Amino acid sequence: MRIIAVLNHKGGVGKTTFTGCTAQALALSGFRVCVIDNDSQHNLSTLLGVGARSPSIRDIYRGTDEKAPELMLRAIRKTDLPDLHIITADKYLCDADIHDIHMLKRTISACRLERFYEVIMIDNAPGLDRLQGAAISAAHEIFVPTELRQFAIDGLVEMEQTIAERYPDGGRISRIIPNFYKNTKRQRAFIAALRRMFPAKVTETSIPVDSVFDEVVTDGKILFLHRLYSTGAAYYLKIIHELFNLDEEKVWEQVMEKRTERIRSEARQRFFEQRERNRQSDEA
Repeated sequence: MRIIAVLNHKGGVGKTTFTGCTAQALALSGFRVCVIDNDSQHNLSTLLGVGARSPSIRDIYRGTDEKAPELMLRAIRKTDLPDLHIITADKYLCDADIHDIHMLKRTISACRLERFYEVIMIDNAPGLDRLQGAAISAAHEIFVPTELRQFAIDGLVEMEQTIAERYPDGGRISRIIPNFYKNTKRQRAFIAALRRMFPAKVTETSIPVDSVFDEVVTDGKILFLHRLYSTGAAYYLKIIHELFNLDEEKVWEQVMEKRTERIRSEARQRFFEQRERNRQSDEA
């Protein structure tokens, strides 16, 4: 089982969208995935159609070693995708809830989540404080979505140093994902600079600017089921091929198959709902 923290101490770089879309793509590709919303704004919980629930990740942090595993198992919620589950966040979640930054790591181990999942992804609020420290301590590796701007790139060097100093036993940055890509000369230069600073860590695939991401978030849709032929969906399929060493053609076939199944299921549901409405209308 891979435990991945999605992290950037800078805000507005697309961490939550990246976590949600990557998790959905993996689930549609046959992986069993659990995501953890580690942000008090609980945007990931909203994106995946679950919302803030109790018990949440906050209850796990505030629990004892005896109680936390039970709370974690109760906190795991289903999403619209059968192989994608989530532990939601709480609007009151804060650094003060973290009495021991290793609590999350111990609880995942105590629950033996490797029996149920192949990938766990932890979405984080901006920063490098105790909340993020809990995720880093639990993670095997860190994925860093980033903007292609000078301040963002300079900050990655400092972030890597801070993680090593504060959390010596935690995960390390394994991949950096350029986000909001516009294929300009300046952005290409920034990517080249990133590759010099972080050899073999910057993905070949950059996620482009695409209004489809705002659409699926606003409408509560699943990118790969409702906007499969968008540019954004195509690039996310390339990203998971690269990040998880998957066969790109096989992934596409699996996603298409799941999409077809979902469309048929929704069509059947609409048919039966309409038939019931017609029946009730006739009886009236």
